[in-house]
Amino acid sequence: MKHYLLAAALLPALAACHKSDNDDAAPAPVAAEFNQDFALRYRQSATLPTAQTPELTLLVEDLQFSICPKNVNCFLPDFANPTLAIAAADGSTQQLQLARNIASPSSPNWIDTASIRANGRRYVVYYKSWALDAGRQDSPRKQDFTLNFRVEKPQ
Repeated sequence: MKHYLLAAALLPALAACHKSDNDDAAPAPVAAEFNQDFALRYRQSATLPTAQTPELTLLVEDLQFSICPKNVNCFLPDFANPTLAIAAADGSTQQLQLARNIASPSSPNWIDTASIRANGRRYVVYYKSWALDAGRQDSPRKQDFTLNFRVEKPQ
């Protein structure tokens, strides 16, 4: 009889530990335009200029971050450093790590910028800003960040 009581007590606890499938689901891709700001989350992609005929596809492949919890004094500032996977129209891909080892932003208009070559031309990727979802200061996850970018296609 004790075994049945133990099983009945443990079953709800084990069911509560089930990880939601929504935590691992990638957000829906977005269509973005060149020379326009757009926002991405962890594991989300953007196709430029359209989803039907993408010239470039950017994917937030990884995100390294450090956030100081509330009511704690930290020596280092908060940061969110994304790694992008950039795919060209021909299917070739390259990785781009943004904001590595930057002590402070060099421009008030963006955190980091990089020039990439794809499709036989040059593009400029601007990592403009990041934001953390409200209420996640003490225990943030990669999915809680919104990262803002812009891709320019110089003539």
